[in-house]
Amino acid sequence: MKKFFLLILFSALTISCNKKTQNYIDDIWHNFEFNSVVSNSTQIVIEAYDSTATYRRSSNIESFNSIKEFKTNNTQQIEDFKGIFANAEKTGYCCCPTSCYSIHFLNQKEQLALFYVDTLQIKDKVRIYEGSFQYSYIIEKEKWMNYLNEIDEK
Repeated sequence: MKKFFLLILFSALTISCNKKTQNYIDDIWHNFEFNSVVSNSTQIVIEAYDSTATYRRSSNIESFNSIKEFKTNNTQQIEDFKGIFANAEKTGYCCCPTSCYSIHFLNQKEQLALFYVDTLQIKDKVRIYEGSFQYSYIIEKEKWMNYLNEIDEK
């Protein structure tokens, strides 16, 4: 029993010290966390901001007035949101993005999570990132714009 316990302890230490393994575990956790937030949302509210007003702000742009608001109206639009992440590139910590949009994930009126969107840093892509910058998804700008048009049509 003692040897078994030591084997488990040694394995756990080896795995936790391996950077690749830790990155893999972080990716799984972040993907699970993000997908859980989206799945538990009853509404997604996306607010657009004037980037000249929020100049180089990475977060906390909610104190500025939004120039446009997009709200999902049904569960299909939430499912479609998940679809824009097909073939998304998952990245780790992202430094210094510029927030152009905020994404509020709501369950009834309770906010589950807040993400931000940078549409300026990469020419044909957007970065959707978690508020503490720990991870982000990079998707095609066209997918992002098409989704906004879809939920704007009401």
